Amino acid sequence: MIATPDGDPTPAARRRALLAIGSVLLLAACYALRPAPRQSWDEGRFGPLVPHRTFPTDCSLCHVAERWDVLKPDFTFDHAAQTGVALEGAHAAAACLRCHNDRGPVAEFAVHGCRGCHVDPHEGTLGSDCTQCHDQQSFAPTGQIAEHARTRFPLAGAHLAAACDRCHEQARVGRFVGAPLECAACHQDDLARATSPDHTALGYQQECQRCHSPTAWDAAHFNHATFALVGQHRAADCADCHVGGIYAGTARDCYSCHADDYAATSAPDHLTAGFGTSCEQCHTPIGWGQNGFNHSTFPLTGQHAAISCDSCHAGGTYAGTPRDCYSCHADDYAGAQNPDHVAAGFGTSCEQCHTTATWGDGNFDHDAFPISGAHGGLGCSDCHTTGNYPAFSCIDCHEHRKSEADAEHDDVNGYSWSSPACLQCHPDGRE
Repeated sequence: MIATPDGDPTPAARRRALLAIGSVLLLAACYALRPAPRQSWDEGRFGPLVPHRTFPTDCSLCHVAERWDVLKPDFTFDHAAQTGVALEGAHAAAACLRCHNDRGPVAEFAVHGCRGCHVDPHEGTLGSDCTQCHDQQSFAPTGQIAEHARTRFPLAGAHLAAACDRCHEQARVGRFVGAPLECAACHQDDLARATSPDHTALGYQQECQRCHSPTAWDAAHFNHATFALVGQHRAADCADCHVGGIYAGTARDCYSCHADDYAATSAPDHLTAGFGTSCEQCHTPIGWGQNGFNHSTFPLTGQHAAISCDSCHAGGTYAGTPRDCYSCHADDYAGAQNPDHVAAGFGTSCEQCHTTATWGDGNFDHDAFPISGAHGGLGCSDCHTTGNYPAFSCIDCHEHRKSEADAEHDDVNGYSWSSPACLQCHPDGRE
């Protein structure tokens, strides 16, 4: 060691000396902590001696002749056959002296189960049955999720992936008791960040489970029983109806939120028509344009179901709209030529012949002169040749003269000519 003139070591010499001493101490510490082979002796770990009172007197069964502290490399011992206790998992690879040492008979420790050899990091708070979480393969716990289901807080959703110490602050030192059961105890930061709606301003501090589930904090579902959210309302944001974060006293009628839609509607113009503000009479939550007015005063069937409102309610006028066909179909009546309704003097009760399916599909009820048999294939003009539609009888078209009548008509000229009389012999107009 190099010294200064006055005999003190130089700084460099001191550093080298300290490094040498540190290296020696480090080697000693590593030696003391090194894993001991299963069949070897480590006085620092196992103590100076092991009671051999019950061991065989033939030392060469276990020891080599050269050294007392080394066991024979081919030494084998059937622990299960000789002691009745099978060594499983990590115990099968443990050094013999980990259990058989100078602390005392193994039986005195084994009677206490796992705690006889292993210090309980949970300090008895989780009971004495270590096998509920641990096995002999590794000290690392297994099956915690299943065991957690036995508690008052079963793990589900996102909680399944959470680290234990997220809720159990002392989990790393083996203490799990005292964890809170209330959501807000762990989710204060989420609660403070919630702004839609603002939970803090509204006093939403407890019973998070009323809206949230363990699957995800954002997947909230409030029981909106006071105003069922269906159709488009399900996609609306809370603030769309609860403006300014005010929830108490929110109106439940449609018009309060949809006044602008009401005023902007032009087909028909609700304001001009004087429609009421009970929007649900025509509209549903599926869509504002999906209207379904109950047109019970004039059922909309056939072609009427496909036309726009202003086709009948011209100018947006709804009060006093006539309900008879002719008021809307006067031009159709005047233009009809087969037959000519005007010339024939047909009445304006259009529904006697027409339906709402189509205007051209008229079907006159010919009760005064039944159309059947040979008459069924005739057109109106075959009988009504002049366009007139007076009452007819068979004899008007089918004259009988004595010179032409056969034996069956001897008394025809003297008979009362009428359709009922003719039809007695000629039903359905047959000859």
